[in-house]
Amino acid sequence: MTNKHRANNWIDGLRGVAALVVVTYHLCSCFANWLNSPAMEEHGSVHVFQYPFLRLIVGGRSSVALFFLITGYVNSYGTRERVRDGDAGLALVGLSKTTFTRTAKLVLPTNVALIIGWGVCQLNGYSVAAQVDSSWIRAGAVAPGPTLCSALWALFKNLTVFWHGGVGIYDHTYWTIPFFVKGSMVVYLTLLGTAYTQTRWTKLILAFLYIFAWSGGQSLADINVYAGMLLAELSVDYGPRATSVISRASSISMIIFGLFIASFPDENVDWMPWSRAINNLAVLVVPAGGEVNRYVISVGTTLFSFGVFFSQDARQVLSHSIMNFLGRISFPIYLIHNTLIRTILTWLVYRDSAMREGLHPVNAEGNPKYLKRGGILTFILGLSIFYAALFYTSYLWTIYVDPPCGRLVAWMSEKAFGETEGAGIAVKEEALKGALLT
Repeated sequence: MTNKHRANNWIDGLRGVAALVVVTYHLCSCFANWLNSPAMEEHGSVHVFQYPFLRLIVGGRSSVALFFLITGYVNSYGTRERVRDGDAGLALVGLSKTTFTRTAKLVLPTNVALIIGWGVCQLNGYSVAAQVDSSWIRAGAVAPGPTLCSALWALFKNLTVFWHGGVGIYDHTYWTIPFFVKGSMVVYLTLLGTAYTQTRWTKLILAFLYIFAWSGGQSLADINVYAGMLLAELSVDYGPRATSVISRASSISMIIFGLFIASFPDENVDWMPWSRAINNLAVLVVPAGGEVNRYVISVGTTLFSFGVFFSQDARQVLSHSIMNFLGRISFPIYLIHNTLIRTILTWLVYRDSAMREGLHPVNAEGNPKYLKRGGILTFILGLSIFYAALFYTSYLWTIYVDPPCGRLVAWMSEKAFGETEGAGIAVKEEALKGALLT
């Protein structure tokens, strides 16, 4: 993808926003998990970042929903565009290659990050994190293997079983990535089943699948994936005209209303009238046993995304070069931010306490106690260094990790499909098109 094309890609901006919100959500989980509630306590005061809209800085679940929606959009747009152009055969060939390459481009970098996390662990890089007063940081501070064999065996399990269970040994924030792989497979299967359906019927099928997933409790991935696929259909329909389909006021209203709904808190929803009202409405339509929070946030995220799609102003903001840069480094941000939290940020925030009391502090009775975090100035300095390290390391990732992974994926694709990019694929595509017409 050329830089010129990427500069006009508002989806990249959405990726960047989602990645940054995931980071702030995890930082708040480390040091201010009370922000997950809409107030400090029942009938108590409200912190400024607990109000609707502002509380989206801890909107981790809205970011996850947004990532799944983007998965549905990006993975289906090219195929649907080719189908609409009458190249269904070519679209199916492209779909086959996309299924292979996009999956590999998700799995390989993730495994690289897993290996890095394993290496940091074996070098005892999480020793401070295991002793701090933040339960969220401690939960990811895995002890190194007692022997080399046990450490290697743990790494092997992390590179294999992880893709079934979704629980990363060395980074517990990776639990979503296997679901992204499964969500991609849902896209590919749906595209295959609708390759020859008429446009109107394709949209009806997607709407039906959305409702079916909703009623089946698939609030994490499927409903957002189908929403993204429907957005891709509209994108093929309208193209550049999308921003003039509805009025500016209507698109901005969708964005604002979507963000309000996506502000729904993770915990203690009955503590404030606005969150209680949303919850009372949601329980009427969420299936029994469904996770109300994820359903509500998914609806809010979808409304926001569709509002952005129809808004020229929002697209311009998300297509800014800074947003474009954040979009390019969004996946590395997702992959390495937790490792940096448990190492660099933890060392900076708890450094003074560790130097005073050692890595295994005890109280006056000789019982173990946790290291205490520093003051506000320590936080400001620590967060500044953390974000600088995060952005720079993510940028380096796009230079030194992504290209080798891309070349490996290209090599595997060439071997798997028995051809090189160029004339070979063109000949086979034409042959396939001919076969489909006879």
